[in-house]
Amino acid sequence: MKILARRVLPWQLIEYFTRYRQLLVLIFGLLIFFIALIVCWNLLKEINLNDLKRSIHSLSVHTILFSCLSAIGSYVMLICYEWSAARYAGVKLKPSTIVVGGTCASAIGNAIGLSALSGGAVRCRLYFKYGLTTIDVARMSIFVTLSLGFTLPLLAAIAALIQTKNTMLALHLSVQSVWLIAGSVLCLYIVLLIFLYRNRRNERPNKDTRLFQIIRWAIRLPNLRLACWQFLITLLDAILAGSILYFLLPNHPSFITFIMIYILALVAGVLSHIPGGVGVFEAIILAAFSSEIGAASLTVALLIYRIIYILIPLIPAGILLLINEGKNYLTTPQVKETETGIAASVMAVTVFFAGVVMMFSSVVPGFNPHLVNSFIPNKVINIAHLSSSLIGVLCLLLAMGLRRRLFSAWGVTVLLLFIGSIFSILRGLHWIEAGILLSIAILLIKFRHAFYRKNHLRVIPFSFKFFAICFCMLAMFVWVILFIYQDVPYSHSLWWQFELDSRVPRALRAALGSFILLSCIMLFWLFRPALPILTKPNKQQLAKAYQIILASKQPEGGLAMCGDKSLLFNESETSFIMYARRGRSMVALYDPIGDISERADLIWEFRDLCDQHRLRPVFYQVKAANLPFYMDIGLRTVKLGEEALVNLKKFDLNSKGYKDLRYTWNRGQRDGLSLVFYPPGTAPLDELKLVSDTWLKNKHSKEKQFSLGSFSKDYLDNFTIAAIKYENRIIAFVNLLETQQCYCASIDLMRVLQDIPKLTMEFLMVGLILHYQEKGFKYFSLGMVPLAGMQRRRGAPLIQRLGALVFRRGGRFYNFQGLRRFKEKFATQWEPRYMAVPAGLDPLVALIDTTMLISGGITGLKKSKNP
Repeated sequence: MKILARRVLPWQLIEYFTRYRQLLVLIFGLLIFFIALIVCWNLLKEINLNDLKRSIHSLSVHTILFSCLSAIGSYVMLICYEWSAARYAGVKLKPSTIVVGGTCASAIGNAIGLSALSGGAVRCRLYFKYGLTTIDVARMSIFVTLSLGFTLPLLAAIAALIQTKNTMLALHLSVQSVWLIAGSVLCLYIVLLIFLYRNRRNERPNKDTRLFQIIRWAIRLPNLRLACWQFLITLLDAILAGSILYFLLPNHPSFITFIMIYILALVAGVLSHIPGGVGVFEAIILAAFSSEIGAASLTVALLIYRIIYILIPLIPAGILLLINEGKNYLTTPQVKETETGIAASVMAVTVFFAGVVMMFSSVVPGFNPHLVNSFIPNKVINIAHLSSSLIGVLCLLLAMGLRRRLFSAWGVTVLLLFIGSIFSILRGLHWIEAGILLSIAILLIKFRHAFYRKNHLRVIPFSFKFFAICFCMLAMFVWVILFIYQDVPYSHSLWWQFELDSRVPRALRAALGSFILLSCIMLFWLFRPALPILTKPNKQQLAKAYQIILASKQPEGGLAMCGDKSLLFNESETSFIMYARRGRSMVALYDPIGDISERADLIWEFRDLCDQHRLRPVFYQVKAANLPFYMDIGLRTVKLGEEALVNLKKFDLNSKGYKDLRYTWNRGQRDGLSLVFYPPGTAPLDELKLVSDTWLKNKHSKEKQFSLGSFSKDYLDNFTIAAIKYENRIIAFVNLLETQQCYCASIDLMRVLQDIPKLTMEFLMVGLILHYQEKGFKYFSLGMVPLAGMQRRRGAPLIQRLGALVFRRGGRFYNFQGLRRFKEKFATQWEPRYMAVPAGLDPLVALIDTTMLISGGITGLKKSKNP
C-alpha cells in the first residue's frame, strides 16, 4: 500500500513557505526601515546641528541621573521576568544565576531584537551547565516574550481609556475611534479570559502552572497567582523603561499618554523585525510628540535613551558572558579547540558594533580639532578619516567570519582594530574610541581559542540579509551626514575634494568610499565561483574515504562506499561528511567520519556549503555527545530513536539472563545451521543475489538508498560477508561494517529467504556477537529503532509526542515495537540518535525529505510489518 504524502500533509506548501519566508521578512523589514527614515527626515528637517547642541547643553545632571536610575529599575524588572520564567518552567536556579541570565539575555535581546532567539541562545549557554534542557530554556524564552507581548496591548488600551483626550491628540484620532479601538482590545481580553476559565483542566504540571484545553491541545499556562505577579512586573517595567525617556524631555506631557505611545512604539519596533526597532520606534515617538515638545529636544532625548537603555547595558552583559566563558576555558582547557561556547558570538557582535562606531565617527569633530590641525598635516587627517570608515565596513563583514570561528578573520580583525585605534587618534584625538577598539582587540586575543577554523576568508557564506543590514547601516550614516550638515551649501564636487579642510567633504568621501568598498565585496561574493553542491565521488575519493573509515571508530562510515552520496573532506583530508540533497534539504548522514579533533570545523564547513547555496542543513542520526557542535552552528535537535548496542565485555551467553539465546544457539547448530564468514571480495555473489532478489520480491520492495547499502558488487566487495547455511545452501546473509580499531562493529544489508527455520535470525545475531567478542571488539551495534524512547509527557515537543504515538499505534505501516522487542533480546544498552536541523517548520520538512531520500521517492514508501 503506497502512502501518498501529499494527502497526509501539505508539505509542499510548507516547503514554499520556508523557502521564501526570509525573503519576505527581509523585504518587509527594509520597507519599514526606509519609510521610518523618510518619516524621521520630514519631521527633523527644520532643525540643525546648533539646535541639537543647545538641547544637549540644556540637559541637567539630575535628568541623566534619574534616567539611569529608571534604567536600573527596568533591568531589575527584567530580572524578575527571569524569575517568573523559571517558576513557569518548573526549574530551580540560584538567585545569582537568575540575575546574570536575566541581565545578559535582556541586554542582548533589546539590542539585537528577536529576543526569544537571541535571549534564548544566551540562556542555553548559561543554564545548560546547571542541568536545564533545551525544552526548559525554550519555555523560559517563550514565557518572557509572550508575557510582554500579551500584556503591553492591555496596558496601552487601559492608558488610552484613562487619558482619552490626550490620546486623541497624540494619535490624531477621534474620540470615538479611541474608544472603539481600546474597547475592542479590552473585550478581546475578557473573551479570552472567559474562554480559558471554561476550558481549564485540573492537571497542574507544577505549582505555578495549569493546563488549559485549546481545541485538541493541552496548553501549559501560568496560574492566576503567577499571571498576576507577571502583570505587575510588566506594568512596572513599562513605567520604568518609559521613564528613562520621559525624564530626558524638557517639557513633560501627560505621563499616562506618554507611556501609551511608548508602548505602541515598542510593539511597532518588534513587529518591524528590525534589530532594536531602530528608526521605527523613533519615527512613532517623533510623530506623536515633536510638535508639543520640540523636534531637537526630542531627538536628543531619543539618542540618549538609546545609549542608556540599549548601549550601556551591553557592556556589563558582554563582560559577564566573557567572564563565564573564561571560567569554562580555565576549568576545561582540554576541550578548548572544540568547546567554543558563546564567546565567538559575543565577540562578533562586539566587532560589528566597533565597525558601526568607526563608520559614524567621521561626522564627529574630535576632542580638539584645532590642536590636531596644528600638528598633523591635513592630508594625514583626510586619509585617517577615509581609512577609519573603510576599516569600519571591513569590521562589519569580518563579524560574520568571527561568528563562523575563522582564525583568519580573527587575525585580520585584531590587526584592523589596532590600526583603527591609531587612526582614531590621528583624525581628532578620539581617545575614547581608540580605547574601545584596543579593549576589543585585547579581548579577541584573550579568546583566541574560540576561533579554531583554519579556512580562508573567502569561505565566509554571506547572505543578502547580512548585506542588507550593512547597507542599512550605511544608509543611516548618509542620513546622519545630510541631517547634520543640511544647512551647509551642497555641491556634488564635495565628494571629490580631498584637499579641503572641512568635515563635510570628509564625511561624504567616507560614505562614498564605504559604499564602493561594500558594493565591490558584494559583487565579488555574487560572482565568485560557487562550490559544487553534489559531485559523485570518484574511485580516488572512495579509496581515501575507505582508509579514513578503517582508521576510525565509526563503522557506519562504510555506507560511503555505496557511491550514491557526495563526500566533503576537511582540508587535511583526515575526516569527511557524506551527504545527499532532496529539495532544499542537504542531508548529512551521521556525524563526521574520521579525526575527532577536526569534527567541529568540518560541521561548520558543511553549514557554510549549505548557506552558500541557500539550502537547509540537516544532520541525520547524530550522537548525543556531538550535539553541542550542531547547537554551535545554530541548529536544533529532534530525537529520531535509539540505537541498540551490545557491550561485548558484559555479554555472557552462559549467564542466566541469556538462557533463551543459549538455547537458540545450541538448537540452531543441532538443526544444521552454520555461520560462515567470507573475507572482502571472496563471497559467492551469484548465490547471494538470488537470496537478495527473493527477499525484495517477497517484501514487494525495492533497494533503499542513502542510510542503507544496496546489493552491488562494487559495494559488497569492501566488506566481510556473514552467511547462514542450511542444507548446504545460503538462506541468509549480512554485510559487516567494521574498522581496524576493533571498537565497534555493525551490520548493513540483511537479506533472508522466506521458508527458513524459525530461529535463523536470532542464531545469526548470536553468532555475530560471539564472533566479535572473540576478536576483541568492545561494542556490536544492532542498528537504530525509529521513534524508540520518545515520550508522550506533557510539555514534550509536539514532534516527539507525535513520534511516540506513531511508535505505539503505527504497526499498520511499520512494526516498530516488534523491532524493539527483537533487539532487546541482545542489547545491553540503548543510545539516543538525533536529527539536527534549523528551527521553525524545517524539522518537519527535513524529516520528509530524508524519508524520501532513504525510500527513493514517494513510490518507495511501502507498508511493512516485518522488522
